[in-house]
Amino acid sequence: MAMAVLAVGVIGIIASEKVTVSSNLHAKNLAIASHIGQAWLGVLDAESSLWTSDANIINTTWIREGSGETSWFRPAYSDALRFGPAFDALGNAVRNEDQDPDAKFCVDLRFSEMNPSTGGTGMYRVEVRVIWLREQVVASSVAAPTHACGISAPLAAGAAQQPLFYFLFLSGAVRQVVP
Repeated sequence: MAMAVLAVGVIGIIASEKVTVSSNLHAKNLAIASHIGQAWLGVLDAESSLWTSDANIINTTWIREGSGETSWFRPAYSDALRFGPAFDALGNAVRNEDQDPDAKFCVDLRFSEMNPSTGGTGMYRVEVRVIWLREQVVASSVAAPTHACGISAPLAAGAAQQPLFYFLFLSGAVRQVVP
């Protein structure tokens, strides 16, 4: 009888450890994704200081890239800034050529012009979407990509792909600096 009670207790402890390890991994990934999203908002805010007139938007990298977009897009990697859409398991930026298998997190951006009906205000609402693959993929008819940036930005939000990823959304605003 004592052995049966001990066995049940040990099984319960082992099961709770599995849940604890899984929860800790998810919390770590969520914290890293939050850091990545905040870093992107900070970089875009800093980049907006180069945007002093409509003609000067050409001096920016990602604001220029996103200004004509109306849906999610994956920003280009900048060799000069060593910053781009892909990040490793610790939140460090990953070059395009190192994405497979190093990219654990991927960033997509979406810009919306504020007050476009009044001719624009030199201000964009910026949405940052950080995605990462689930550790245990829920049954899906779509094959999982080998890394987080292995699927295009518009497809990542598709109903068939959603079970493959976790998503974190952040938003902010960037504005044109008026001299």
